[in-house]
Amino acid sequence: MAVLWPRKLPRSVLDDPRRRAEVHVYNRLAEVLDDTFHVFYSSPWLGIDRLGNEKDGECDFLIAHSRHGILAIEVKGGREISFEPTDAQWRSTDHGGFVHKIKDPVAQARSAKHEILRRLNESFRGPKRVIHAVHGVIFPSAASPRGNLGADRPAYIFCCSNQFQSGLHKWVTDRLKEGQRPDNCESLGRDGIAALERLLAHPFTLSFRIGAALAEAEGEFRVLEPSQYHILDVIADIPRALIQGGAGTGKTVVAIEEALRSAATGKKTLLTCYSRPLGIDLERRLKAVENLTVASFHMLCGRMASQAGVQTPTGISERELYENVLPDALYSAMEIKPALKWDTIIVDEGQDFRAEWWIGIDACLNSNGHLRVFMDSNQRVYDSVGNGVHDLSVVPVRLSRNLRNTKNIHKAASVHYSGLEIIADGPDGLEVFWINADNPGAKVEAAYRELRRLVNNEEVAPGDIAVLVNGPAARTSFLEKSSGTNNPLTDAETMVLEDVVVDTVRRFKGLERPAIILIVSGDEMERRELAYVAFSRARAYLCVVCSEDDARWLSEAESRNG
Repeated sequence: MAVLWPRKLPRSVLDDPRRRAEVHVYNRLAEVLDDTFHVFYSSPWLGIDRLGNEKDGECDFLIAHSRHGILAIEVKGGREISFEPTDAQWRSTDHGGFVHKIKDPVAQARSAKHEILRRLNESFRGPKRVIHAVHGVIFPSAASPRGNLGADRPAYIFCCSNQFQSGLHKWVTDRLKEGQRPDNCESLGRDGIAALERLLAHPFTLSFRIGAALAEAEGEFRVLEPSQYHILDVIADIPRALIQGGAGTGKTVVAIEEALRSAATGKKTLLTCYSRPLGIDLERRLKAVENLTVASFHMLCGRMASQAGVQTPTGISERELYENVLPDALYSAMEIKPALKWDTIIVDEGQDFRAEWWIGIDACLNSNGHLRVFMDSNQRVYDSVGNGVHDLSVVPVRLSRNLRNTKNIHKAASVHYSGLEIIADGPDGLEVFWINADNPGAKVEAAYRELRRLVNNEEVAPGDIAVLVNGPAARTSFLEKSSGTNNPLTDAETMVLEDVVVDTVRRFKGLERPAIILIVSGDEMERRELAYVAFSRARAYLCVVCSEDDARWLSEAESRNG
């Protein structure tokens, strides 16, 4: 059996579906290689590129042999792997049929090989040694290529499904040229193995605590989530209902389920909200659903005005356009073209709608249609909540269980909540992590370090993280700081699932991610709405970067009640 580093994979890795392929490779290498081979799993490093920018790197597997040298391996899961030269993009299709963008595995393996060789030589005393080093790629579930895939991608560097199952040992030894080491290369030697252990195994810490905590919390939330749908059975015979609850009580989740149920019965259904990023996210997720229209409120106004031929004036302020002109155009569109109306209308984020906008919403509903309005019940933030909607004869219904946030995050967000009692049903989760930084530059630096720690040390996927700020200046500063790394970034509207979101609290409203890093700078966060929204975006991990004064204010009620 090969000498493995680590000797045993932690439960958080074994249970992580994103690491299934790596776990399979780990087990097979342990099975087919003897103890003359040393196998190092998942070794990260921080390097510098040719322009002097920081560059994160990782080698999925490094196989070392004292006589034959080293083999750097990149592993990619998925039943199908493809490369599209028009955009130079590799993609993996998982067993559920979903397609994911992936990094170039050949380039990753090659880069890992060179980086490890460089660090290995730096660790040797005496003259530089030429070590035999090669790289390869393992696709455990994909079919073998029929020929070479490019000048730098000969077929023999790939180990695919059939060879992985029945010829993995031969592939490894062939790549290492067992017994045929090039004449200009020296053996790695026992001192080389020891050097690799110092480089990759001695400082290696399987610090998966936060990643494991996120995975465990997500598992509990998945069990809890269906319990939210009972409210839809309660209001099934109520034509017009107002569903109220605090952050985390599942308003958006239930709104989506109601929209799907209505559309499935053949009813013409509208799902709308206030936030443009949330509207884009909902539209992206539900675009294939028949009988369902999804759009943020102002996007809806513009579309309906266009379809009905309603002209909007030019030369007006943006505020006038959004507060009055577009909502009035929506009402006019329904008067001109009643066929545009819907049988069911579901409104999320109702607390953000101005009183006069409900006139336009009501005009969009067919007679005998069903109206569902979901609204935040936080009276401490939304003191005018419900203005206008009660004129539509809605029957109030209450959501009282927080099924999105861990108990610790719920407690922190509740400092900024006043209204109907909300009980957190999720797991206790991790404590809120506070980082003290006094000036804007220090805050950005601290948040950047925390992002790197989560991704590189705590095994949190970039797509599980959002970095939120309370103003565009802080967002720009963070993007500039992060430009030298290979952590993929996106914003609240684009919302690439695999990337870290970096955006303002206001634009991320209505959205969520398992882990949130919040940078508190400037005066805008002193509005309770933004603090309440920001804290409640995190499902399982919340890090707040702020000054001591901000920390006292943001947790004041918690400390009084503690």
